[in-house]
Amino acid sequence: MAVDSVQTKTNVDATGNAYTSAISNDKLTTQDFLKLMLTQLQMQDPTKPMDTANMLQSQMQMSAIETNLQTIETMKSLQQSFAQSALSTSANMIGHIIENGEYGSHGGYKEFFVGAVESINGDIMLHAYEVIGYDQDTAEFILSQEKQLVNFNTITKIN
Repeated sequence: MAVDSVQTKTNVDATGNAYTSAISNDKLTTQDFLKLMLTQLQMQDPTKPMDTANMLQSQMQMSAIETNLQTIETMKSLQQSFAQSALSTSANMIGHIIENGEYGSHGGYKEFFVGAVESINGDIMLHAYEVIGYDQDTAEFILSQEKQLVNFNTITKIN
C-alpha cells in the first residue's frame, strides 16, 4: 500500500489480523498515519477486530517522531540565530586591538588589529594583523603585512 509515496509492508498475526510491519519512507505524517489506520479499520474482518492498543502505540510513536522533527527544526533555527548574533557581536571588534593568549617573539602576548570578521564553517574568524610595533611620532601601530585569522573564541583581551 502506498500513501503519499510512503511504502508499507503488511503482515498477518496469529489471530489473522493484518498489521503494518514496516514503513520505507521517513516522510510519513500524522495525516498519512490516520489514512492508513482508517483503511485498515475499513478492511478488517469484523469478527476479528484489530488490536487498538497497537494502533494507539503506533499513533503515539508517530506523534513522538513528529515532535522530534519539530524540535530539530527549532534547534536549527536557534543555531542560526546564535551564529548571526555571534557574527554581529564580533563585528564590534573591527578597529580594536585584541589578544588571544599567544606569546610573541618579544616575550609578551601577541596583539592583533582587527580589520574584518567572517563566519567560516560556523566559526567566527577575525581577519587581523599582528601589531609589531608602535610609531611614537605618528602615534600609530605598526602592523605586519600578513593577514592572520584569529578565532573569535580565543580572544582573551580587548584593548
